[in-house]
Amino acid sequence: MERNNNLKTTPIEVVKSTRTDRKTVITSANAGKIIPVGVIPLLREDRVRRGRMIINVEAMEMAEPIFNGINVRASAYLVPKLAEDNFNGMDDLNRSYMGVPREDGETPIDFIKTHSFNRNDEFYKTLGIHATQGATVNRQYLEAYNLLINHMRTEVSKSIEHRTMTDATLAPAFWNNPHMNHIKPDFDQAIIDGEVSLNTTGNGLRVTGVYGAGGGETISNQFNNIHTNEGDESGFTTYGNRNIFAKQNAATGAMEVFAELENDGITVSVANFELARKTQAFAKMRQDFQGHSDEYIIDLMMAGINVPTEQLRHPILLAEKTQQMGMQQRFATDASNLDEHVTVGGASIDLSMTVPAITCGGTIIVVCQIVPDNLFERTQDLFLTTTDTTDYPEFVKNYLDPEPVEVVRNGYIDQNHSDPDSVFGYAPLNHGYMRSTPNIGGKYYRPTVDASFDEERQKFWANEKIDVELSSDWYMCTDIHHKIFSDSTVDNFEITAKGEFQIEGNTVFGPAIRESTDDYDKVIEDVDQTRLSK
Repeated sequence: MERNNNLKTTPIEVVKSTRTDRKTVITSANAGKIIPVGVIPLLREDRVRRGRMIINVEAMEMAEPIFNGINVRASAYLVPKLAEDNFNGMDDLNRSYMGVPREDGETPIDFIKTHSFNRNDEFYKTLGIHATQGATVNRQYLEAYNLLINHMRTEVSKSIEHRTMTDATLAPAFWNNPHMNHIKPDFDQAIIDGEVSLNTTGNGLRVTGVYGAGGGETISNQFNNIHTNEGDESGFTTYGNRNIFAKQNAATGAMEVFAELENDGITVSVANFELARKTQAFAKMRQDFQGHSDEYIIDLMMAGINVPTEQLRHPILLAEKTQQMGMQQRFATDASNLDEHVTVGGASIDLSMTVPAITCGGTIIVVCQIVPDNLFERTQDLFLTTTDTTDYPEFVKNYLDPEPVEVVRNGYIDQNHSDPDSVFGYAPLNHGYMRSTPNIGGKYYRPTVDASFDEERQKFWANEKIDVELSSDWYMCTDIHHKIFSDSTVDNFEITAKGEFQIEGNTVFGPAIRESTDDYDKVIEDVDQTRLSK
């Protein structure tokens, strides 16, 4: 019997076309922001055969050259349409695209989400995009930006709050602290230590030092009320008609309540050691998937099951480069002011990228971060402050340490901290001997954060905080000053960019047209249009 294959899953072949998206960008912004430089929309099944963008950043006039570097980081990301939170998967996206609801009777998911355009929004104003004030517009550009910001924040720290999809302000940039990135606010102690289960040979452990007395019984003076309620004896805990007492050490006043391990027997299984080792290894692998929002996706990947579309649920880095800004002094040319000068700076970054065919479509967004180097000039010198040889790194002691983690005190970050002994964070063992500390001395020496104005210090773009903490301010430029510039009230950086993207897709273009003429009529006049009759 002949079979007809009418269940093909491969779409028909279509003639692909190539279109060009050229970018010419002239904009301005301040440092300490994640600046959107360009957005390139991709339709479904589009691919970028070749993409390139050259970004130039120029700093406005400063009084002096800046000794600590000003870094310009340019990044290009693809934000797939599937990354939007209203789609649970490709089935949702396909149904939404065709206007089909998930279930009968439901409203189809909006494939294009909209909002009212406001030309005063920082996002649109920086991008230089125009629309009628108050018009209803597609918010895909804005949502792609916020999805990217949330993705970047998740990569930096899970403690940083995410933005809403309609936030049109420019997000704070991230500090460039490569020599401090190893310090974390918390760590997974179980992954480092591991846990081994203990087995009891009996039904439980016998506890001594606890006594229950009914009404009218005499209690030895070794037993006192467990609950201390400032001498008020009404604080007894009662179970039924019995009061609970704990044995007390007559000399120290401490409670003496013990669980007897020896009498009932405790065993440690060799298999439990192996289980702890394997669990520790798998827990470390699971850390690589913590950026996913759904636990079941993490569980599938930990089970070795491929989730093909999951990579399209998150922004994808296409290209990234960091360039330190060069400085140049410009002197006055008139005879009376030859000693007067200003300083300008600039950097240029060239990004190249390609994108395979994206079935769900999406947005390429190019962003720029302009951030000065943090100095941490009052960081503790551990060798200087070590006065006992037992505090030096020691191979055997450190190699066998079951928990090679150190507590980082506030004083390590800033020797002028008002609470130097409190916990700032945690870092790998002996991290202080992986040294990268600037030494700024002489006339630039600064022992305190809130020092009085010093003209010499205008050569440093120092953004220090009094009593620094490991909070969101540690990661993000939430409060960066611009006092180094001649005019700190305006945008202090100008950004120009040129780009071209060759996009191949299913878009059908009409032929080139010319201005209307009567050429067709002139030609048709000479054509015999009669037909034979039969």
